[in-house]
Amino acid sequence: MNKFFDYSNSTDYPIFFDECLIHAQNKLFVNTINNNHRYMDYKDIPSRRLNWNIYETTTGNLIGAMGLSSGVLALNSREKFIGWGKEAKQQNLNMIGNNYRFCLIKDNITIRNVGTMALKLMREVGAKRWKEKYGDDLMLIETFVKPPWTGSVYKADNWVIIGMTKGNSIKKAPLHLWKKENSKRGELARTDPEAAVKKYASYQTGQHYYVEKSEPKIIMVKPLIKKWKKVLCSYDESI
Repeated sequence: MNKFFDYSNSTDYPIFFDECLIHAQNKLFVNTINNNHRYMDYKDIPSRRLNWNIYETTTGNLIGAMGLSSGVLALNSREKFIGWGKEAKQQNLNMIGNNYRFCLIKDNITIRNVGTMALKLMREVGAKRWKEKYGDDLMLIETFVKPPWTGSVYKADNWVIIGMTKGNSIKKAPLHLWKKENSKRGELARTDPEAAVKKYASYQTGQHYYVEKSEPKIIMVKPLIKKWKKVLCSYDESI
């Protein structure tokens, strides 16, 4: 039996995830985020990404949206928490996901504890789909909470606070991720990386990276297996 039971589209769990694979699902996801997320609208940036619309199983009500993307490239508090070196980080960063969006539509909810149920589902279904879609085992998930919010739903799900962001982040084209894709972007990244960056990651500044400034946020993480640190800190010189 698979370690991660797929509760999505199952009647055995009070809620289910509907993965966004077509335009109508993606449009619904974006609208849910933009209409219900308290402080951040949806942004489309180049990275790994899994998006789900969340429904109640019994009523069929749309009750929220959940998004999982690539881990942040550089995060000092996370690096210290994991304890990894530069080589291990470069090799294993693909094993970290970022819960970049999570919002609920409170008026549509008829059951209790939906927040923690959704986070549990995101970890289990997310790990399964991350492996299927990108080929990497998901070891840890991070998220950021903007004060004055304190991340109460994450605390209830036993996420760990590991520090605060500095308010600056550098966004770069994730070439190492693109090269693994079975797509036109992946093929171009393997054969002509510079052309891939120019085509798929030219930001408004004309550069292939940008510095994003924001208010400092609380950093929270959730390991997915007991030996997560050993796996993330391992380094295989033959790769």
